[in-house]
Amino acid sequence: MDISDQKARAEKFAALHHGDVPLVMANPWDVVSARLFHEVGFPALATTSGGVAFPYGLADGENISREEMAAVVKRIADAVPIPVTADMEAGYGPAPEDVALTVRMAAEAGAVGVNIEDGNKAGPEKLFELSLAVERIRAAVEAAEAAGIPMVINARTDGFHGASVSDVFDEAVKRANAYRAAGAGCLFVPFVRDGELIGELARQIEGPLNVLAGAGTPPVAELKSLGVARVTVGGSLARVALTAAREAARELLETGSFEFARDALTQGEVHALLKN
Repeated sequence: MDISDQKARAEKFAALHHGDVPLVMANPWDVVSARLFHEVGFPALATTSGGVAFPYGLADGENISREEMAAVVKRIADAVPIPVTADMEAGYGPAPEDVALTVRMAAEAGAVGVNIEDGNKAGPEKLFELSLAVERIRAAVEAAEAAGIPMVINARTDGFHGASVSDVFDEAVKRANAYRAAGAGCLFVPFVRDGELIGELARQIEGPLNVLAGAGTPPVAELKSLGVARVTVGGSLARVALTAAREAARELLETGSFEFARDALTQGEVHALLKN
């Protein structure tokens, strides 16, 4: 991708976080899903780390290598004419230098944004210590600037994963605001479904809020009224595709019928998506 094109996409992507309606993105995991979601009409796309890892026979959580993840991001970014932001998990290493390398590789792959988590995948603590987590976000921002791309660093804090609201709300807000001060363009607080809680997060977080939507999340119109700027669904669409394949396979094996194929995309329709 030409760097001027990438810069233009990055600028467009950043502006979408400050529009009159939330930026709603589907999460592709390969070229054909990205082309399909572009055809549906999404203005930008956000890759899913889990969806990318599953076809390799790997679980989510940095089990796919940084190089393999970046290679898939490049294929997706090159395949669609709209902004693509990359889920690069926790940055592939605890040190700020690790995060900087990950962001550089995402920029080289054509991404216009990067998710960076503060979950500690290797140490005894659930989250990186706050000062280190802030330095990691600052390193991501500086790496994007050095690459010459105005990337949106989507700083994710994982405190709500498996915890009660009373235990983590204040910490999530503190971390999100610290990441914002370090230069993050968007703040990602996943694993929250309750509308009242989402609204309170949006009020107390001093920057655009990204929520991870799923069954039980308020609809987009309500999320708009709550102050949400960005909505993604993570690996849900990839898992929906796997669910549909499982149900079709069960029909084939258990009933011997083929109705599962009745409303499927035709071979020609898939090939049309894949034309350059």
